Amino acid sequence: MKNEKSQEVESFPIEALEEKKMEEILVYFSLKYQGDFMKILEALQKKEIVTKEERKKALESVECCYTTIISEDYPYALQDIKCPPFVLFYKGNLELLNNDLVNIVGTKKNDEYGKKITQSVVKTLIENDVTLIEENNQGIEKVVVDTVQENNKEAIVVLNDGIGCETNQTLIDSIQQNGLVISEYPGKKKKTKKSSMFSRRLSTGLSSKVIVTQSGIKSESMVSASYALEAYKDVYVFPEAYDSKFKGNNKLIKEGANIITNMEDLVDN
Repeated sequence: MKNEKSQEVESFPIEALEEKKMEEILVYFSLKYQGDFMKILEALQKKEIVTKEERKKALESVECCYTTIISEDYPYALQDIKCPPFVLFYKGNLELLNNDLVNIVGTKKNDEYGKKITQSVVKTLIENDVTLIEENNQGIEKVVVDTVQENNKEAIVVLNDGIGCETNQTLIDSIQQNGLVISEYPGKKKKTKKSSMFSRRLSTGLSSKVIVTQSGIKSESMVSASYALEAYKDVYVFPEAYDSKFKGNNKLIKEGANIITNMEDLVDN
């Protein structure tokens, strides 16, 4: 006579058991290599041994929700980007990623005009049932998140450091109840210049379009626009005066971005 444990295993499909094991392995590697895509990939290619006990300890140490690249709820749009994260850690409502998403980016050192035009763009989009997905919580991108929250709408924020970092907690607390915070980096991994740039492929990859309201030549928002153009996604830009210090806008227009002449340009496409 079969014991209860064997009956339980038998009633659970072998494929599902293997998938669950693989998800645990991906989480283990993500924690061990701090979300570094290339190191995780190398570990998988080398078939690095992971014990059942190591998998168990890894799962017990995760203090948020997660989805893996082989999970059913993994965002489909991310499968098409460069180096899709093997594990996505999150707090909040993951289903928001199924909405029509738009990424608004810009300089960390915006002026009053940049703030006002960004606020107008945000209000136009949320009135048309668009969900906004943002990166760092500074400058133009902070204006976006603040405006969304002031209008009692959901925002999605992509972190460029660990979702458990203390510096993120105020932001997470304000977002996760109605919105979503995601990161490919586990625990308290600190951000680096590389992660600040690399994580932008997530927000552009999840978005239907990218809007640049105000950007300098060396702004991180230019990285977002570059990712979008490489993926053949529409980039929309407000033109600046020829002597403006925000020269990134006009540079993007020269490279093929769409010029915004009025707010209807953003909702008719």
